[in-house]
Amino acid sequence: MELPEIERIGFGVIADKDEHSPIFTHSDRFLIADLIRRKEVIWHEPRPNPYAKICREKYPKPSVTGDNPSDEELEIHRQIAEILKDCIYVRGRDFGSYSADALKAAGSDAMMVSSDEPQEWLNSLIKYRAYAGYFD
Repeated sequence: MELPEIERIGFGVIADKDEHSPIFTHSDRFLIADLIRRKEVIWHEPRPNPYAKICREKYPKPSVTGDNPSDEELEIHRQIAEILKDCIYVRGRDFGSYSADALKAAGSDAMMVSSDEPQEWLNSLIKYRAYAGYFD
């Protein structure tokens, strides 16, 4: 199996902090980071979430399978996934079914997290890179 040279990872975070928002679509911004062969972060960028306010006001809970989300809500999930489509992984606390599905359709894997904040997780990827098969 060939390991990726660069992995781009996205995180939903609260404004002015690098902490996960309790609900992914409520994130004020997305923190994007590139790791090169899991040795170091070589690039990072914040991207605004233009849908955070409407999601907090109109969609306070994540939709789950069986809900009947509005066309507007489904489009918001699709647009958020479009913002993050260049990320291999997207991490957050609570995506809800429709956000996770939209991310998958855009080519990203949604990864639920319960404790590690973005920088802690990036540090662990570097520290334990051998577990992922990187030995150079």
